[in-house]
Amino acid sequence: LKITPWLDEGITQEAIDQAQIGFYPGGDQITIPHFDINGRFIGLRGRTLSEQEGELYGKYRPLKINKILYNHPLGMNLYNLNHSKTAINIMKKAIVFEGEKSALLYKSYFGLDNDISVACCGSSLSAYQIELLRDCGAEEIIIAFDRQFQAIGDDEFKKLKNNLVKLHNKYKNFVNISLMFDKNMITGYKNSPIDCGPDIFLKLFKERIIL
Repeated sequence: LKITPWLDEGITQEAIDQAQIGFYPGGDQITIPHFDINGRFIGLRGRTLSEQEGELYGKYRPLKINKILYNHPLGMNLYNLNHSKTAINIMKKAIVFEGEKSALLYKSYFGLDNDISVACCGSSLSAYQIELLRDCGAEEIIIAFDRQFQAIGDDEFKKLKNNLVKLHNKYKNFVNISLMFDKNMITGYKNSPIDCGPDIFLKLFKERIIL
């Protein structure tokens, strides 16, 4: 299935096919199936193409089709881990994005075989999700959350920084946690570190903060 808006943004057809991305005309939504680490289908989320809907209800939400809500507890799974677990085990690193689309962009830029990305579908990581990555052999977990601040030192900046430091302190005894943090403002407001292309992503990756 050709998902033109995402192809235009740099996501490859190969990545779309692997992730079984679809389209639900009833809700004008791109459909994103979620699978557990063993590839079992556990939920279905939709990405609305309507800006108005996105502002009112959020861009991403569980899909409801024929009165069935295809939701699942997001903190008990990591999107794309069923595909990236092998490379994570080889490279001993995992990159955690907020949204599914970032994982699709990552594998589009760096290849399906080199994909070490997952998405937590929010801006927090649960102990269960950390364990999932450790079980896959991750010795370093790289947090690659969106740039949710407009200026260095503003309230959103402080909130994000505190959130990331808290995350690090909570799990530092179990695994190395590093942070991709756009302190030089080279991406846009609310951008994922991968939204501005592979070169900027690699720069942010190289400059990640290892606490």
